[in-house]
Amino acid sequence: MKKMTKTLCATALLAGTFMSAGAAHALSLPPVSSCGFPDPNLANLLCVTTSTGAKVYVASQHDDYISYSVNALTQLSSYGYSEFSEWSSLPSFGSGQIVKLFSFNESNNGALPPATGGTGDNQNPSPDGDQTPKNDTLYLGEWPFDAVVTVGDLKSFLGEGNYSPVFSFDLNNTARNLLSLNGVFEIVTDVVRDEDGKIIGKTVIDTFAFDNVFNVKTYDEDSFVTAYPTVVVNWFDPGNPSCDLSGLCTMNVDNNVGSGKPDFFAYAPELDLRNYDNGYELYFQLRMTGLDSGGEELALVNIINIPPTQVPEPGVLALLGIGLLGLGAGRRKLRS
Repeated sequence: MKKMTKTLCATALLAGTFMSAGAAHALSLPPVSSCGFPDPNLANLLCVTTSTGAKVYVASQHDDYISYSVNALTQLSSYGYSEFSEWSSLPSFGSGQIVKLFSFNESNNGALPPATGGTGDNQNPSPDGDQTPKNDTLYLGEWPFDAVVTVGDLKSFLGEGNYSPVFSFDLNNTARNLLSLNGVFEIVTDVVRDEDGKIIGKTVIDTFAFDNVFNVKTYDEDSFVTAYPTVVVNWFDPGNPSCDLSGLCTMNVDNNVGSGKPDFFAYAPELDLRNYDNGYELYFQLRMTGLDSGGEELALVNIINIPPTQVPEPGVLALLGIGLLGLGAGRRKLRS
């Protein structure tokens, strides 16, 4: 299957330095389904269906993950869709509600290992897993680098009744360079590390890949998802006073809303931690190209709930291999 560079929809893989502590109300990601665009290159685009029956593009599929645009979700209530009002303002993500995996600076994750740093400076040699030279606009990071995190540890962080981790991504690139990324989440055992803590051997129990080769649970490290900073999303909803006389609605989506705010949420529908032994270890890898600002951060959050189990519609997965675009779709205006 041809490996292609695609566009990042609303997702995901992740988040920034969320300020403020204390409990926060959990948000629930809305269920999405195929937008049904006739162009097979848009087969991975996913829409929410409003109470009026309109389908609005807010997410996309990237191999094993569904990625949501946070800014697209937060704007829906302003178009009169009151069922999305809980998304009109995001809660604060304080201590205990976020675990940074990759960051441009050091962070304190409590009992869990700190984030792999250096996404902004690419130190060479790097003590934290970035294996690319300084200022080469490339990034390769692994978490945890020299520590152990188990399935049981992640369950404790997520809390009782939540067994599917949600990733948050904070984009901080400019339009000068388009940031592209991919990543993998693995459940592993029999891990062997060298004297510096780098993993040199492991038995992989399960794999969940974020890339644009749709081959299910296989990570294709050369296949990148491109994150466009801004896109325009169009849909039709006749009678909606927020739209024009023809019923055309237009939403400007800024996927780079500012440092410390989540731009994408992503999760893998097939990932359920109850399927694995608590003693199994976790392994994360993140690759990014086109870095120009360096403030990108990937994190896990525990106050975002996934939607009810949703299975791709028949034929969709077959179409996904044809060659797909994500949120932005070449910056064209999408019309349903």
